[in-house]
Amino acid sequence: MRSLRLCALAALFCIDVHVKAETVTHDCWGKKIPCAVQAHERKVLTQKDIVVSLKAGSLVEQRNEETIQLVSGRFYIEASSPIKFATPEAKIWCEGECKGLFERSPLKLQIKSLEGHWLAQRTGEQQTYTIPAGFQIGVSEVVTDGAAEMDFPQSLPWLPTVSEWASLYPGKVEEFKPTLVKFREVWKEAVEAVSVMHEQVVHRAIASNEQTQAKERARRAALEREDKSLRDMFRDKNP
Repeated sequence: MRSLRLCALAALFCIDVHVKAETVTHDCWGKKIPCAVQAHERKVLTQKDIVVSLKAGSLVEQRNEETIQLVSGRFYIEASSPIKFATPEAKIWCEGECKGLFERSPLKLQIKSLEGHWLAQRTGEQQTYTIPAGFQIGVSEVVTDGAAEMDFPQSLPWLPTVSEWASLYPGKVEEFKPTLVKFREVWKEAVEAVSVMHEQVVHRAIASNEQTQAKERARRAALEREDKSLRDMFRDKNP
């Protein structure tokens, strides 16, 4: 059963990355579909309500009017459209106006929300997850229950995020600076929120452990009472 699942996943990955050489171009974006673009150096693609900045070596493909496939590499995306960004692990789209960093490796999708609310639906599950600004999650390969694994949300690391964002930012330096100042406040709120979430998780773990220990103490006390009762009964029958 596991071997069949692995074969299915391998087939899914091959379908995702198999882009015919003759379809990879640099001037079809926003003009025709399907359109696949591989960046030999940092490249910025624009169309209505969407900006996609690709790191050198990254590959993206628009297969229909509703979906853009993040095939491999690193991407900075600005979106104010419900168009979906898809991978075998999950589909992502924007609620309102969003900015984000994305990394697609063979076995994992990393989502870093910089502005707005990104929505994600992992493969094998109907539930939609919201990723607020300042947070990141990772979605990896499909596991035994048929759903892709999803990491616990984390706040973004400041310096690595700023460095990656700056390297892919499609605008000018003077435009990036006020954007970064605004993001700093959002990032602080995310750090505080994650700290509270972690504290709640710890408290729940402590409470669960205390409950387990209380049950164990009650079980031992019951056994001791039972043993005492048996001993007392034995003494009564054997004066």
